[in-house]
Amino acid sequence: MKICTPITLATLTILLTSCATTSPPQAFHKTDNTSVVIDSLDGKTGQMLEPTASVREENDAVLAKAMSQSQRQTAVVILENYTEPRIGWQYRDRGTPWFVGLRSLGYQHIVFLRGTGVADPEGLTTLAEYF
Repeated sequence: MKICTPITLATLTILLTSCATTSPPQAFHKTDNTSVVIDSLDGKTGQMLEPTASVREENDAVLAKAMSQSQRQTAVVILENYTEPRIGWQYRDRGTPWFVGLRSLGYQHIVFLRGTGVADPEGLTTLAEYF
């Protein structure tokens, strides 16, 4: 019984320390100056920030503007008012329509960022990136 206790404690220690699989948040650094940048204000409205700023409008109207820029390969979507500490249902509800819409327009590289109320995506936390 006395031998079993140290082995159990060692095993428990290894299991508890090996479960840390989360990586630190990565800051976004813009490498493609021709990317389209969209600010998703909530689940229904957004605005184009780059290459030409637009007013706040329905997501479909923003996607229509992105269609005219579809010769570009990269789209960056800033999710404002995003409150989840990890990717979950809120991301799926807001990110999936953007992903499907942008991918169907031909965008090959799509990046989702956590918004902080600024228009420049440089340095924002990357939530997900699709190639």
